[in-house]
Amino acid sequence: MTSTLKKFSLWAAILAVGAACWAEALLYDTFADGSRAETNLPNESAVWFSHPDYLTMSEGSLAINQLDIAGSSKMWTYFAPNGDPVTLAVGDQLIATVEFTPRGAMYSTSSKTFRFGIFYDPTDEQLLEDANSDDGKGRWYDSRGYAVQLTLSPDGTAGTVQVGKRTSVSGTEKLLSSTGAYSWSSSSARATNLSLDALYTLSLTLDRTSEEEMKATFTFSDSSGVIATNSLTDDGLGSLPIYTNFDQLFFRMGGHSGTADVLDYHSIKIEHISSVAPPYEGPLVGTLYTFTAVESCRTELFDGVNPRMDENRNDNSKLSIRSDNKAVKSWIKFDINDMEYDPADARAATLKITAIRARSGTAKLSSVNDSCLDNIGWTKTTLTWNNAPGNIPSDDGANPRNTEFSVDDLRANLDPLLTTGLPNVDYSAGCQVGDQFSFDVLSVIQQDTDGIVQFALHGSNGLMDFATHGHATVAYRPVLEIVIPPAGADWPIPYYGQIVPTTTSKLKWTNPEPNLPGGVITCRVYFGKDPNRPQMDYKDLTAGLSEVALTAENFEHFAPIQDKQIYYWVVDCQDSTRDDILEGQMWYFQVNNNEAPVVNAGPDQVTWGLPKTIYLDGQTSDDGLPVPPGAYTVLWTQISGPTVSISPNDTDKTSVEITESGVYEFKLTADDGEKETSDTVRIVVGTDACQASHLNTGQPYNRSDINLDCVVDLEDFALLIAKNWLDCTDTLNDCK
Repeated sequence: MTSTLKKFSLWAAILAVGAACWAEALLYDTFADGSRAETNLPNESAVWFSHPDYLTMSEGSLAINQLDIAGSSKMWTYFAPNGDPVTLAVGDQLIATVEFTPRGAMYSTSSKTFRFGIFYDPTDEQLLEDANSDDGKGRWYDSRGYAVQLTLSPDGTAGTVQVGKRTSVSGTEKLLSSTGAYSWSSSSARATNLSLDALYTLSLTLDRTSEEEMKATFTFSDSSGVIATNSLTDDGLGSLPIYTNFDQLFFRMGGHSGTADVLDYHSIKIEHISSVAPPYEGPLVGTLYTFTAVESCRTELFDGVNPRMDENRNDNSKLSIRSDNKAVKSWIKFDINDMEYDPADARAATLKITAIRARSGTAKLSSVNDSCLDNIGWTKTTLTWNNAPGNIPSDDGANPRNTEFSVDDLRANLDPLLTTGLPNVDYSAGCQVGDQFSFDVLSVIQQDTDGIVQFALHGSNGLMDFATHGHATVAYRPVLEIVIPPAGADWPIPYYGQIVPTTTSKLKWTNPEPNLPGGVITCRVYFGKDPNRPQMDYKDLTAGLSEVALTAENFEHFAPIQDKQIYYWVVDCQDSTRDDILEGQMWYFQVNNNEAPVVNAGPDQVTWGLPKTIYLDGQTSDDGLPVPPGAYTVLWTQISGPTVSISPNDTDKTSVEITESGVYEFKLTADDGEKETSDTVRIVVGTDACQASHLNTGQPYNRSDINLDCVVDLEDFALLIAKNWLDCTDTLNDCK
C-alpha cells in the first residue's frame, strides 16, 4: 500500500455564465483494476476500511457486506498529499461525487445512519491503514469539515437529509458517530423509495461564495433525477471561521438494519473547480529580445591607503565587488530603446551575469530606480564611486557624506530611495569560472520609461569578479533577455514543442482583446507538416472561436494526426476594429505515443557450487514518455525458489547470494509511470554439476545410480551389493 500521495493537475477549461473556470480532477477511482490499495492520483486512491474482511473487490466494484458486520463500518480515502490540503479560494468549489448500488435487502428506518463528509486534520498526519474506529486513533478529534447524514430506505419511513458543519473540534468527539459535534441544517425532502440494484449518486459540493462564507450543498440522485437535496450556509457557525482546507473523504455506515445488506461502490470522484487559471505549463510565448550591456564599470571607495571615491576604476576585465574598507561595487547599464514594444507589456525579463572567479559566498544585486536620473549618461571611463547612480557618496573614503547612513551602509549598500533590492547573488555552494547567474527583473523592465536600465552589484562577503560588457569571452558578457507577448493569438495548446499522443483532438489558444470596445476577433488556423503557410491546410473559424478540432474535415491533408510526426500550426487573427491582420507565431508539437518500456531480464543460467553469487544481467530501455510525469523505475522481484535478498533491487544489473540448491526465478519490471513491462529469468543452482543438471531438466536419476553422481559404475554396484551383503531372507530356517 502506497503511503505517499502525489497530486496531479489535469486542468480543463469550463465556460459558464460568461466566466472561465478550471476543473482539477484530484481523484477519480472507478476500481477498474479491482483494487483498493493502489495510489495513482487522480485515477486511484488507496481506500482504508474498518472491517477489511467484509470487503469484496472486483472490476468496477468495492462492495461492503453490511450484513456480517456487527455495528457500524467506516471507510476513508485521501485526495491530497499529507500536509498539503486543497485550499478553496473565493469562487472555488470542491465537489465529491460517489456512485453506489444497494444490494441484498433494504430496511425501513428513519434513523440517519448513513453519513459522509469532507475533512482536514490540521495537527495530525493522515491515517494510512485500516482501523476499526472513526476517531483515527485520536487523529480526527480536531478535524474540520462538512458532512451530510441521510437514510437509505425503501419506503416513506426514511428520515430527512441534513448537512452539517463540525463545530466541536476541541474534545474527543469521533468524526461522524457523534452527530452532536455538528451544527446541522434544517430538514429537507426525504430520501425515500430507494430500490435494490439501482444506481445512485451522492454529491457534496463546497462552494466558497465569499471570504467569510462557505455553502455546502448535498444532492441524492438516481437515473430519473434528484431524489433529495439540502444545503448549509456557513458564515461562522459555532463561533468558528469557515473551513477552507480539505484532504479526506470519510464515510460512516450504520449496521445493515439502518442501510442495506450490501453497499456496492462503483466510483469516487473529487474535483476542484477553481476561478483562477492554472499556471501555463509550456514555454513562455512571445518574441525574445536579447540585449548585451552597453556599459559596465567597477568603483572603489578606498585602496587601503588612499581614498578613491572620485577616481575612475575602469578596465575591461572585471566587475568587482567586496564590502570591506575597499568597498568595491560595480554598475551595469543596458539600452533597450531598440525594442519595438512598450516595456510595460513585457511578459518576462531575465538578467544574466557570469562569474570569472572561482569563489564561494553571496553578494547583493539592486536596480537603479527609473526615476533616478543622476548621471544616467555615465560611461566606463567616467563612472566613480561618488557619481554612480544610487550610490552613497563619501568625502573622505571612510565615512558617508550623509550622516543618516552608517559606515556599513556606505561600504555594502545603496541609497534605498534611489534603488530597489533584488534577490542576492548566491554562490555559497561554490562557483567556477563561466558559471552563469540568472535573475527575474520583470518588474524593473515594466517600470522603465526611458529605455535605460541599470543594475548594481554590491555588498559581497569577499572579493568576487563578474564579466564586464567588454570581456574577451563574448558569452560571459552581461545579458538582458526580454519576452514580449504576441499581439495576436497567445498561449497555445499543445504548447510550443510539446510531445502529445495521437489522441490529441484539438488546437486551442487565447484570442487577443479587440483594439476597440465592441470589436470582434476572427481567426484563420493553418496546420501542416511544413512551417510555411502555402504548404499548410487552413480553416476559417466563426468569429470569437479560439479552438479547432483536428479532423480531416478541417485539415484535409494532415488530420487526424499520426504517430512519430512533427506538426506546425499558426493562428492569424482579424480584429474588426483594425485594418491589418495580426499574424500569429509559428508553433509546433511532436506526436509520440508512449511506448511501453523494453525489458530483458538476461539469459537463463545453470550453475553449481555453494555458496554462489549470481549476477542478474538485466537490460531495460524506454522512450522517455510520458512527460509529465515520466517517473521511470525498474524493480527486481523473486518469483520462486528459496527466499533470497536482491540488493540493490532497483537497477538493471544486480546480484543475489545463493546458499541453497534449487530452481530460482526472478522478474525484472520497468515502469514509466503509465505502462510497465516485465521479463523473467530462470536460475538453476546445484551443489555440483550432476545435481544442477537434474534440477535443470527435472528428469529423475537412473535407478541404478545409487550415489546420485550421474554415472552408473562399480561404486554404485558396490553400494548396491554392500548394502545387502550376507543379509538372510530365510525366515523359516535362518539360512542354515
